[in-house]
Amino acid sequence: MAVTGRQPLSRRRILEAAVAFVDREGLDALSMRKLGGELGVEAMSLYNHVPNKGALLDGMVEVLLGELEVPPEGEGWEDRIRDAYRRFRRLAHDHPDIFSLLITRPPEAMYGVWLAEEFLRTLREAGFEPRMALHAFRALNSYTVGYAMAEIRDFALEPGGSRAGALQLSEEEFPHISELRQHLEGVDRDAEFEFGLDLIFTGLRELA
Repeated sequence: MAVTGRQPLSRRRILEAAVAFVDREGLDALSMRKLGGELGVEAMSLYNHVPNKGALLDGMVEVLLGELEVPPEGEGWEDRIRDAYRRFRRLAHDHPDIFSLLITRPPEAMYGVWLAEEFLRTLREAGFEPRMALHAFRALNSYTVGYAMAEIRDFALEPGGSRAGALQLSEEEFPHISELRQHLEGVDRDAEFEFGLDLIFTGLRELA
């Protein structure tokens, strides 16, 4: 539905409209023409604020990361970082198509750098050496992004939609996968994600 009224265009308004459109219609449906229709303007008007579709996609990543709030400093370093990555994973559930852009269009602008700075400051104040803080940052980022991407795109082996997953595999050829069938059909993904965080933080505690 086109937006009515005479609210002036701005880069921020365009990006937020693009995020809302993709959340509703999917990334493949996005075009400058359709987005212009959402805003009640011709597509050419958008180019005064967003030079091309690539810049639009990058801006949508900016909006996504802007929703990520760093937990308050009153928490201990481990609780603070755990909570931050829970919130990061939640972005994948709230904006699955846009979250995938973090893989294909990783942020280059300053809007993502403050998150890394805050993370590294928390670890440095907890006693981690600079290089170890960097390793921890990358390990937690990789784990959370990888888990969330697999989650929103459906994990391999799990049944989903028209896919049978492990149910279609021969028990004789794949006995160890087959014995997991009942678990794959009812995975508690929140608990599984926390299990992975536990493994990482167990290692980090030994290095602090």
